[in-house]
Amino acid sequence: MEKYNKLRIEWDCRRGMLELDNIIMPFYKQHFDNLTETQKDQFIRLLACTDLQLFSWFFNRGTADDEELQNMVEYIQTMQKMPMA
Repeated sequence: MEKYNKLRIEWDCRRGMLELDNIIMPFYKQHFDNLTETQKDQFIRLLACTDLQLFSWFFNRGTADDEELQNMVEYIQTMQKMPMA
């Protein structure tokens, strides 16, 4: 049995805001398998946050109080800026 239920994670990546869908789902599909176990856990924790929190963090209107979640937000933003191979 896998530690991560990928169908559940993919479902949780679907958000109520198109802006978030355009950030979170592509990151999940392209990078999740290559994350460390710690990063995977952080990503899953990030998905438990509300759309309003995520929107605020990803569009630089605020930062997460949780340093690990803020680090994951910044990591996702960095990966977005990298050219696709």
